[in-house]
Amino acid sequence: REEDMLLAEGSSAGVHQRVVVVVAHELAHQWFGNLVTPSWWTDIWLNEGFASYLEYMGTHHMEPTWRMVDQMVLTMQDVMVDDGLLSTHPVSQPVDHPDELDQIFDSISYSKGMSVIRMMNHFLTEDTFRKGLTNYLNNFTYEAATQDDLWEFLTEAATADNRLPVGVTVKDIMDTWTLQGGYPVVTINREQNGTVAVVTQKRFLLAGNSSSQDEQGNWWVPLSYTSANDIDFNNTQPDRWIPGGETTVVMGNLPAKEHWVIFNIQGGAYFRVNYDQDNWALIADQLMTEHSVISVATRSQLLDDALSLARGGYLSYDTPLELVNYLAMEEEFVPWTSALTGLSYLEQMLTRTAAYGNLRRYLLSLLEPLYYDVGFEDSVDDPHLDQYKRSLATSWACKLGHEECVSNAVSQFESWMTNATEVSANIKATVYCTGVAEGGQEAWQAVWERYLDTEVASEKTHFLRALGCSKELWLLAGYLDMAFTEGSGIRKQDARRVFDSVARNDISRTMAWTFLRNELDRIVEYYDTFDSLGSLLTSATAEFNTHIEKRELEIFYEENEDTLSSSSRSVQIAMERTDGNIAWMEHNYDDIAKWLEDH
Repeated sequence: REEDMLLAEGSSAGVHQRVVVVVAHELAHQWFGNLVTPSWWTDIWLNEGFASYLEYMGTHHMEPTWRMVDQMVLTMQDVMVDDGLLSTHPVSQPVDHPDELDQIFDSISYSKGMSVIRMMNHFLTEDTFRKGLTNYLNNFTYEAATQDDLWEFLTEAATADNRLPVGVTVKDIMDTWTLQGGYPVVTINREQNGTVAVVTQKRFLLAGNSSSQDEQGNWWVPLSYTSANDIDFNNTQPDRWIPGGETTVVMGNLPAKEHWVIFNIQGGAYFRVNYDQDNWALIADQLMTEHSVISVATRSQLLDDALSLARGGYLSYDTPLELVNYLAMEEEFVPWTSALTGLSYLEQMLTRTAAYGNLRRYLLSLLEPLYYDVGFEDSVDDPHLDQYKRSLATSWACKLGHEECVSNAVSQFESWMTNATEVSANIKATVYCTGVAEGGQEAWQAVWERYLDTEVASEKTHFLRALGCSKELWLLAGYLDMAFTEGSGIRKQDARRVFDSVARNDISRTMAWTFLRNELDRIVEYYDTFDSLGSLLTSATAEFNTHIEKRELEIFYEENEDTLSSSSRSVQIAMERTDGNIAWMEHNYDDIAKWLEDH
């Protein structure tokens, strides 16, 4: 896409970062892909995982103030949602048929690939990791290789530098992360005086304890930790390992009970951590009194872990809702993103329930300090992550109906419609969306005309997304129809974006699902060979959380099994997500509704 390569004057921080990251990613393929090529599709993650890792490192090298090393943790947190389902697949994926190819270029090969590579960099240390990689690339120059070849060269470097447990190879460790799907939750239970902890691993499932599956953990887990009486968030080398095949280790020499311990420093390794109630309370206190003692990426991981553990039923929601209280003092983009992403699950589940009004008030009370801190006045000369924070805060505040945000957005939109002013880059998405939502047919028509006029690809994308924000069902129905009509002005590659924007709109979610079911044959024929059905299904079913919706999904699949053959994985994921959402509603809705009532 043009918008991934061409940077228009005055672009937003998000568009700017996207271009730099994509260019870095594609350049990285000169080494991982071109210089050394995977022997077969099974190892495609060696291409995509490394390019995804190096896109961050390359961008960090050019723009250190962008905190790309911290931002990596957000990509890991995103993929942990997909990988928390039973329907996930290993990073290293056997491929026997061309139909399977499209489905393996997914978040698992890219983002989980990246995350386990990042984890190796932490447990081997960067010097050792780089040495092993260099030897691997030199040895296989202009040849093909497999993951086992890489493990061999990393083991050689690690053994020389004494980075591994005695008698253990990188293959022993990494096969547990690449040849099976999923990841563990590591639970730290400190005994009475705190100095001894029982550390256990078991598989983390997003539908959590409601699932009857065998959840034995079988990973080699690197355990790095720090504590309140000896704070060090820089050394991410493991102090201990849980060996593969063992579920439990006992650790001594921890500090006394009144000092918190935090495991998995920087969120450097690919697992979640749960603690006993006392330790969670100590962490919450630390965040309230002086959050900056805990490093940025670690704060982000604590928030994501607590919210995800609660979502999976491993932890009461009281804990994460206690933790997020400190956000009024949080100034960093990365922890804010983790918190809002975790809380957005509550927003998605409750949007059609009586508790939504209270949830909205609660979320706005959390968000207001950030919103007032960054303000609505935008400049592309502000620090990069301040621009990111402004995009985040304005988009959430207006979505939740914050009065000042909405009136600011509408007045900027109206001024832009009369050609009086341009909208500043980082608030464009919010201003256009809110303007269309509040402005009826006239606003919709005006944005559609600007969409047809502009030559700037990233601007076209803003307009396409905003057109899905309307509150007029008939406009949205026409928009969906245009997306799958030749010559309508919407490019074929953008049809899924239009569908997604309509499916995300609370007003038209059901309409998008109905359209997908009614028009399936037409959609398939329109796409011809380019199959995006999977992403349409994911968008349409994202908030399904009732038995009736589950039944509709099952019937849809039964009636169209052949058509959906190359999207079978998306169907499976949609079914499993819906099951998880139904279980979540049954286990949590009443408690959350009561908590919101009380708070």
